[in-house]
Order: sequence, then structure tokens, then C-alpha cells
Amino acid sequence: MIASAWLLGCLTALLRVATARDCPHILSCTVGAEQADPCCVPSPGGLIVFRQRFEPDKGSDEGTWGVDGLEVLDCAGQTSQDLQPFGPSYQHEEIASFCLRSDVFGGQRSFDQAEGEWAQSEVGEGVEEVWERSWNTAGRFISTIGPSCMPAGQGVASFFHTLHKLHSAFPTADLLSNADISPSPDTTYTLAEILDALKFKSHQPIVECDNMTLSSVLWPLQIQDTFQGGFVVPSFLLERKSSCPVEGIIFPPATTRPAPTTSHTWDPITRPTPRAISLDHDDSKLYFLPEQKVPQHDPRRLGVFKAGDEDREEDKEGRYWKRYRRDEL
Repeated sequence: MIASAWLLGCLTALLRVATARDCPHILSCTVGAEQADPCCVPSPGGLIVFRQRFEPDKGSDEGTWGVDGLEVLDCAGQTSQDLQPFGPSYQHEEIASFCLRSDVFGGQRSFDQAEGEWAQSEVGEGVEEVWERSWNTAGRFISTIGPSCMPAGQGVASFFHTLHKLHSAFPTADLLSNADISPSPDTTYTLAEILDALKFKSHQPIVECDNMTLSSVLWPLQIQDTFQGGFVVPSFLLERKSSCPVEGIIFPPATTRPAPTTSHTWDPITRPTPRAISLDHDDSKLYFLPEQKVPQHDPRRLGVFKAGDEDREEDKEGRYWKRYRRDEL
């Protein structure tokens, strides 16, 4: 009986995958979404929060905004939609295999680029473990990418590729820079200045701070049609406020110095190569002593000098005997 029910469930899932759906255009977290096919629009869990986190010591001198994951929330209670999974959990080796075999990334280079866009883990995890946690806590709870709606494994690749597209769609660094908000050791900003700079295309993000330091930006979204192929719409349903102070917000600059470049080599067997002496610390402007002419001596004058030296020695010896002469008895 149990085997028959399991087989019936598998056949139903395969039939739903193979059947072409005529999905109407539905926005998540609406009355129509609750009654629609969960393969056509995310339901439940139609309130999506895309997170980006700032890393001052990664990338250029201005730091980098990286992907910090996704929150899948219930529309009504705004709690995490983690009670009804639509897909299985996977290990990071399986996730990487699904992504590399999928056509959505288009090869190793695009996959590596998507991995590099993620913020580094704050607890020492590698990006593979971060992806594993993101799928197991968020991705598998989105209905439109479950195995009943698309081939097994394809939903994993679609999830991370969609996050890659969302990261490109929200240019947080450019928005702040265009408003003259940049990392600085001695300049602070107000919450209103940061929120005004991040408002674009009707989006109203939420910012988070670690004490006084700007750390994360949250983008509340609703999904038009499927998560992987639809459109994101700004959401005003999220009842969450920014955790930053009203003023005195610090946008931290990089704290690490660039690695020094060596100007000479060292060979422990022989000795280091010599470095050129410069006047103004510019190795392209070398300093050389001016050439001096060696004086040419006349051999005739040398003979005169030699004779004079011999006469002086004789006079010196004579004075000595005059001074210390003894009377002989």
C-alpha cells in the first residue's frame, strides 16, 4: 500500500513536470496566489528578502557588496517558510554538480563568477558550505523550483542563478557612490541619506548596522510568476525597520594594507642584487659621480722629489747623532 502511494506520487510529479502549464500572471502574496498552482507562483513563502553584505577588505579599495543569501517568508505571519519543503536537502558536492551540469550557468567560468559574488562567511565557512546552507534553509522552500515543477537538480541551479541575476539587478555600490556615500575613516552619514541613495525603481530597502557600522542591505520583494523566470516587484509588506542609528553611521574603509612589492631579489647562496642609488627615490633617475681625470706625472719631477727625500733623511740622521752623542773615554 505504501509502495503504491509512493509510486503514484512519483508518477504525479513526473506528469506535472512533463505537462506544459498555462500559468496566468499572478503576483505572490495575493489572494490569487493562494489558489494558484504552486508551480506557477511561489506559494506559500511568496515574500522574498534578498540580502547583500558589505566587506571592506575584499575587492578594491572601496570594498565589495556581496550576496548574503535569501529569506523566504510567509506572507501573512512574515516568519520563515521552513515548515513545507518542496525539494530535498543536498550536500555542497551535489549542489556544485547540479550547477555545472546545468545550461543556466553556461560553464565553469560563469559558475566561478557566481561563487565569487557571495560574501565570505563570518564563521569561517567556504563558499561551498555557504551555498549548501542557503539551499537547505531557503531554496528548497520555494515552490516553483521543486522537483514536482522542474527536473530534479535543475531547480538548484535555477535558484543560485536567480540570486546571481538579483545581485546584478541591485547595484548597491553604484547607488551609494552616486550619492557621494563612500567608505571613509572620518566621515559619517545619516540613515536618511543612505535610504534616499538606495531608493530606485520604487524599491525601499532596509539597512542593517553592526553597532554604528553599516553592514547589510535588505531588498523586500514579491514575485510575479515563477521565481526562476518571472519578475521581482518591490514589496512594502515587510514589517521590519532598519537597525542603524538615525545619524553617525560609519561606512568603513579597508583595514588591510596592500602587500609590499619587492624591488630586489635575494639569493641566500650568493648575495642580493645591488639596487641603484637615486637622489629623489626615483629608480629611473640614477646618480653617477662625475668622471675625474687622473693627473699625469712628469718622470723628471719624480727624480727631483726622490733626491730631496734622500737629503731630508740624511739631515734627520745627523741631527739625531748630535743630540744623543756620547763622550768616549
